[in-house]
Amino acid sequence: MKPTKVRNYQIYRATMATRSKQLGSPLSKDLQKKYGKRSMRVILGDTVKVMRGEYRGVDGKISKVSIADNSVAIEGVKKEKSKGEKFDVLIRSTNVVITNLNLDDHWRKTKLEGKKPKTTPKEAKPESLKEAKLESPKEAKLELPKKDKPKKEVKKDEPKETPKEETKKISKKSVKSNTKSKTKPKLNQNQLKRKKE
Repeated sequence: MKPTKVRNYQIYRATMATRSKQLGSPLSKDLQKKYGKRSMRVILGDTVKVMRGEYRGVDGKISKVSIADNSVAIEGVKKEKSKGEKFDVLIRSTNVVITNLNLDDHWRKTKLEGKKPKTTPKEAKPESLKEAKLESPKEAKLELPKKDKPKKEVKKDEPKETPKEETKKISKKSVKSNTKSKTKPKLNQNQLKRKKE
């Protein structure tokens, strides 16, 4: 494959999966020693420190990840518009260092530990989280009594055709189509002249 094509598939025409993999950031020295990895894919909830640019030295949690722009938004890092509205500033993921990882994801946690995520069992969630879910407004809705709908009656007047009858119909259709194909083909002018002679 041409180098230009490879470059295009990595940068300009990259799929969202490829771009997502490129959203990596280096780990801090402590995390590098702990997990034996130099960089990780950034996700929501990771704590990062900005190393380059206007916001150098700022710490915070990631509030938004933009795959298309290859950048992240950090809590507390905002700019003001002329009308007074504030908006998140996007910072390139390569310009930040991950200082604390969000390990809520079982898959990510087991990968970091060097185990196979499919074979390791998931840990049970704390009971406090389960109780909070039960009290959520979605499940707290009142259940209305369901009305019994009358079932539709199926008519059984017409008997179903047996497979033999179906094959007879098909064979009759094929016979009709064969008779049509046996009609005389149209002759062009040269052939008509030859016949007359």
